[in-house]
Amino acid sequence: MGKNSRDKKENKFQENKEIFSPKKSALERISFLIVEWGIYVALFAPLVTIRSYFFPYVSPKSLFFRMIIDIVFIAYILLIFFNRKYLPRFNALTISITIFLAVAILTSITGVNFERSFWSVFERMTGVLTFLHLYVFFIILTSVFKEKKYWERFLSVSIVVGLLEVFYIFFSKESTAQGGGTIGNTSFLSAYLLFNVFFAIIFILIKKRPWRIFYGLALIPLAWELLFRTKEPTKGAISAFIGGMFILFFGYFLFYSFKSGKKILKRLAVILMALMVLGGFGFSQTSFFKKEINSIIHSTSWKARAVVWKMGFEAWKERPWLGWGQENFNIPFAKYFDPTLPSTGDIWYDRVHNIIFDTLVAGGIVGLLSYLAIFGTAIVSLFKIAQRVTEKRNLFLPLGMIALLAAYFAQNFWVFDMISSYLMFFLILAFIYFLIEFEKPKEDSDKKGLPAGQAGIPSFIAAPLIIVGIFTFYFGNVQPSRASRYIIQGISSPLENAIPIFQKAIKTSPMAIAEVPEQFSRMVTSFIFNEKMDQNVLKKGFELSIQELQKSIQKSPLDFRTYLILGREYNDFYQFTGDQEKLKSAEEILQIAKGLSPHNQQVYWSLAQTKLSQGDNDQAIAFMQKSADLDPNFLISQWYLAMTYKLSGKYELALQVIKDAESRGFEWKSSMEYIRQIIEIYEELKDDKALIELYSLAIEKSPTETKFWVGLAVAYANISQFDKARISAQKALELNPSPELVGQLQNFLNSLPAQ
Repeated sequence: MGKNSRDKKENKFQENKEIFSPKKSALERISFLIVEWGIYVALFAPLVTIRSYFFPYVSPKSLFFRMIIDIVFIAYILLIFFNRKYLPRFNALTISITIFLAVAILTSITGVNFERSFWSVFERMTGVLTFLHLYVFFIILTSVFKEKKYWERFLSVSIVVGLLEVFYIFFSKESTAQGGGTIGNTSFLSAYLLFNVFFAIIFILIKKRPWRIFYGLALIPLAWELLFRTKEPTKGAISAFIGGMFILFFGYFLFYSFKSGKKILKRLAVILMALMVLGGFGFSQTSFFKKEINSIIHSTSWKARAVVWKMGFEAWKERPWLGWGQENFNIPFAKYFDPTLPSTGDIWYDRVHNIIFDTLVAGGIVGLLSYLAIFGTAIVSLFKIAQRVTEKRNLFLPLGMIALLAAYFAQNFWVFDMISSYLMFFLILAFIYFLIEFEKPKEDSDKKGLPAGQAGIPSFIAAPLIIVGIFTFYFGNVQPSRASRYIIQGISSPLENAIPIFQKAIKTSPMAIAEVPEQFSRMVTSFIFNEKMDQNVLKKGFELSIQELQKSIQKSPLDFRTYLILGREYNDFYQFTGDQEKLKSAEEILQIAKGLSPHNQQVYWSLAQTKLSQGDNDQAIAFMQKSADLDPNFLISQWYLAMTYKLSGKYELALQVIKDAESRGFEWKSSMEYIRQIIEIYEELKDDKALIELYSLAIEKSPTETKFWVGLAVAYANISQFDKARISAQKALELNPSPELVGQLQNFLNSLPAQ
């Protein structure tokens, strides 16, 4: 051995000795363990539900996940500081995900409300900040865990978490838990379980006998909850699962047939493909298939989806390239509001409920292409892996991931992602990255390999990144957590205590700025007719509520909902103070709201209320007529029109509108409030026969209410049915023998002709 060669080896030894000194190797091992166990803990995020948080099924999960990832990120920075082998290695899949994130940030900047795009709202928690955490989650998984054992553990832990979710649903006595478990919604629950059912099936197919038993036992409750749940089954997820299973097993048969080299199998595969196409066409012509499709098309959920998809399409056409920004569908939703939507049962949407339209609205064509590129890159890479697989059993891994991606994408045609499904999506993307790198020919991997045992990033880069992690942990997660709890505390506190709590929430986190004004407004207006409420406190509450709503409008001047709430607030403030200036402010704000959403019935209701308070009954009727004309089948608008006629003293017209609404299916007889209002109309019209029928109906629903018996007695007396009048009056006396009523009814009875 030459001197130069010995010197090089000695230098390399000294270099490695420095890197793997006991202190540094221990810190590296600790950092690795924090990263590994942090990933395990992050997978438990779907189980996190905290009642003391605003939107307890949503915000705690995202905040928990992000906090864990921030901790893991700091440990990861230390890890790559000690050893460069953990630095990220970019392949086509990583690049496509990076581009998707960059586009999401870009479209949020060019969108209509970057603050909302970045933070999101407590109800969703899927803004840019969450995407950044999901991206870090992906990068850490792909950079650190390059051995099969870790991935088997991660996917197995996910299955265990899914089992805990299912067991919680099985054994919980709460109706909400039985519907959506700790996730709180059956559609989101099904999307989450879909991943774990696939994980269990794939492990059953690729693992050996002892482990097959475990995964088989795990599959039973998971699949039962996904496919046969007795409460609100989700057809989208079920159909996606069935389609995914078809792709998995049919794909396996095709790959195996063509890879085997046997002509008979190849021919059989071609014949089978032809039969599947013909069979699918034949099945689509059966009465069963047509009946199922017809039931879906005529279902309320389908009608609502169809209307919202149309609105989403109109929104995309206005901003086709970069969209409106993440989380900003509320703006075009109002602008392109379809007045037929409320007839389907919902009046507010913040998502299009379709992955294509949701992505187009948020990011335009650029955003959609970047999103589809992730699937395209992953699927092409998985096909290449499948072509290189030599052992039959291992085909199920790449084909299983293709099937899962297809099923996930298909079920998102009906719903949208929340943190639980996003967590699973980025987990399988990282797993696909592992499969791509694991299955690459050895010479390709060696070319891209990073030498182990050498220091990674320098301290002047590591230190700022750690500071960013700490900063994000506190301001991005701890503070929103505190604000979320403050909102709940404010809602559940007396008004005088709620005011400083809500103010504290606003100061704590920008996320609260979008939530507090509406919640505070609801609280203040709920006390408007409460005589026990301190008037000074209520006035202060109104003033602060209006002030915060005005600030929200300054931050988001296109948000129809905030204008509508503020306009209503001014109307209610007038009811409290009698100040005509409040009505002027209400009309001004509501006119702006009408400009932002000219086909939304709600703004015309509020404008009509303003005009009624101003004494302009004709204009109030005109506004209510407009709301009724927008969609004659939205029967609550017809009712409000009738009540406006009633308040204007036009009782015949009020009755005419009610009868027309009843002919369209308006079921006023089911509501005591409706019955009371109609009784008042007939009292003004002095129609005693109709009143007898109405009072009898009211007594059936509320037999102990004295007023109805008294009214019935008077109506009977007016049509000379004196015996029935006496019986009704006597019943009223039995129910309420108060001196005042006794005197009045005795005079009434004495006025009746003798028997």
